[in-house]
Amino acid sequence: MKRNHKAAVEEMQRLLKQNTKRYAFKKLEKEVIKTGACVECGACVAACPVDAISGERTDRKYVPILTGECISCGICYAMCPRSFVLQDQLIGEVKNSWKLQSTRDHMRQDGGAVTAILGYMLDEKMIEGAVVACRSSDTPWLPVATTITRREDLYRCGGTIYTHAQVIDEMLRGFKKNLSSLAVVGTACNIDAIHRMEEHSEGLFNVDRAASVFKISLFCMESFNYGDLVAFLKKAGIEIENVSHFAITSGELKVTLGSDVRSWPVAELNTAAASSCAFCQDFTGKYSDLSCGNIGSDEGWTTVLARTDRAADIIKGALKKGIVKGEALDAESLQAVMNSARFKMNKYYRLQTGH
Repeated sequence: MKRNHKAAVEEMQRLLKQNTKRYAFKKLEKEVIKTGACVECGACVAACPVDAISGERTDRKYVPILTGECISCGICYAMCPRSFVLQDQLIGEVKNSWKLQSTRDHMRQDGGAVTAILGYMLDEKMIEGAVVACRSSDTPWLPVATTITRREDLYRCGGTIYTHAQVIDEMLRGFKKNLSSLAVVGTACNIDAIHRMEEHSEGLFNVDRAASVFKISLFCMESFNYGDLVAFLKKAGIEIENVSHFAITSGELKVTLGSDVRSWPVAELNTAAASSCAFCQDFTGKYSDLSCGNIGSDEGWTTVLARTDRAADIIKGALKKGIVKGEALDAESLQAVMNSARFKMNKYYRLQTGH
């Protein structure tokens, strides 16, 4: 059969327009070429259907440069081995996605879906305990990993705390106390630790088949060192004990103090960020059962990604019982989650290398 390369390229353009968000060469240049992530393979140069990209050698390094008129077809960005465009790359496998809101009290968090789902699982005896981060009774806003065994006790732990909590240590304490089934709420790095215990041949969940865990990941761009966060707020004239609510939305940290809300671009808190966050590229927690956050949903709602059959069934059960209300997430809202995931993945390229 005779090949028709021109027809193949036109079909690529049609499929990209239909199935993925298209980006112009300028985005490839900003995220990959200028950061030093380019592998000099020439895929973008060769794939451009209008020959608008040239590969030039500068100081013996092959650098793709825009030398013609870009038509924003998206092929160069999509075919680059260092770009992130596919849903599986950005947010992992997702069975279905939702915008949910608790029908019970959720004053301390947007939507309250995580607390509601954990309460439902406890009431239905699906789990014996839920490992969550609660606020310390001694140190304002310092997280303390706690195992909750009654739905009523979950509400004192609602709300996001933007500092690392040792939920894996607490999970293992629960198993040592002969609890068999736990849910764990944490960020992607916490979920990675559990995943290692599931995948490693000598990991806990391969050795002890009677132990089970349901993993709930919180969307996370970065966490903050507690002392540095306290210092940042103090410099702004705020004592952390006076804060009633923290939230990160639209790239801003919002701090509620009674009826007053103060906000700063998250970038201004870079010096307070945990050093480990610079090495993380996972925004949603790809190895979790459920991923939850406020990106992609209106204020007062929770975006929920169900990754496993069990997670999908739990959502359906909670909806049927009226524990939560909601609707399927639309494509535009899911794209907002993927855009945030891409932003976090690309931050990794801005790390300083020793080469």
